[in-house]
Amino acid sequence: MVRNGQMHEIVRDGPNMKSTDRHILAARMGRIDSSEIRRVFQLAGKLENPINLSIGQPHFPTPAPIIQAMEKALRENRTAYTETQGILPLRERLSRKFHDQNGFTAHPEDILVSSGVSCLIQLLLLATIEPGDHVLLTDPCFLIYRSMLNFLGARITTIPEQFSLKDVEGLDGDLKLIIFCSPSNPSGHVMSAAQIRWLADLADQTGAVLVADEIYELFDYDGAFTSAGSIYPRTMTLMGFSKSYSMTGLRLAAATGPKDLITAMTTLQQYTVVCAPAPVQWAGIPALDLNMSSEVAAYRKNRNYVLERLRGRLNVGEPRGAFYVFPEIPGEDRAFVERAIMEKELLVVPGSVFTKKKNHIRVSYATDPDTLERGMDALLDLL
Repeated sequence: MVRNGQMHEIVRDGPNMKSTDRHILAARMGRIDSSEIRRVFQLAGKLENPINLSIGQPHFPTPAPIIQAMEKALRENRTAYTETQGILPLRERLSRKFHDQNGFTAHPEDILVSSGVSCLIQLLLLATIEPGDHVLLTDPCFLIYRSMLNFLGARITTIPEQFSLKDVEGLDGDLKLIIFCSPSNPSGHVMSAAQIRWLADLADQTGAVLVADEIYELFDYDGAFTSAGSIYPRTMTLMGFSKSYSMTGLRLAAATGPKDLITAMTTLQQYTVVCAPAPVQWAGIPALDLNMSSEVAAYRKNRNYVLERLRGRLNVGEPRGAFYVFPEIPGEDRAFVERAIMEKELLVVPGSVFTKKKNHIRVSYATDPDTLERGMDALLDLL
């Protein structure tokens, strides 16, 4: 077949015929794959009532003031494009939040509103990473960090999330980014102020940008969370509404940090999502005024219950935040997850999504107590 003056092949696939450009996919697509979490759902697709301890999504409903603010925005026809950087009233409210709750100054003009922290991570990496650039991650880590860095051809070094000063000393001097999530997905680890200072010193020595993904900051069960921006002013701070206010499908987040990076990410946003959904941005303002202490207390109770059930059965660190545990399991993680689905209709996530180790699973306790009890019964029966 001739198209645009060039010859292209016709590919026959069984009874179907389709036209396919030779080499249509970029080579970098070979460095990224579908999320293993999606594979869990595919395996469980025929189950009528699975016990779902896999998904990182709060089970409580979106608070009424958020819904009402979106309804008001829709009635007032606030559905047009907004400024790419986000509506000013939301950025002003975020500026106060960063000052009052996180302990650092972020001016409204230095804040970018976007469609979820995952989108912000992609904008940041697109703005900074060239093939071969060196990035430091804590391990285990949120799967998008490693996947997108591999996609862009970065070199990755990892240190354990329970790292000491000795782990940081002597690292290469060509780092571009240092990325961590605190509280952590998948382990619930909360980085100490000392750890943040060590990473900040490394950023100063290498010229790297310190990137703190703080989407789980509200789920701080022991008062251990410290916002990295309060220690190191050059931090790129990522915050999200998805987990704190049960707004996962509404896609709202914000970033603040070095002005040149915020400018670059805003420029890229013009050519991608353009702006976060306008009614959701207006809903973000009252969201930041909500008292979510009862929901946090419920998940603290869930955490304590899970640890009580697992203690003495599995090796599991004590999560101080987020809503996950990341225990070691006997055997290989994918095989264990398949057994859990087939034998107990239990959904958990293989740990190899988050680390190169093959002997962990991630269990989410962001669910109601009855489901959690059924899930723990099933998990312990498997053991």
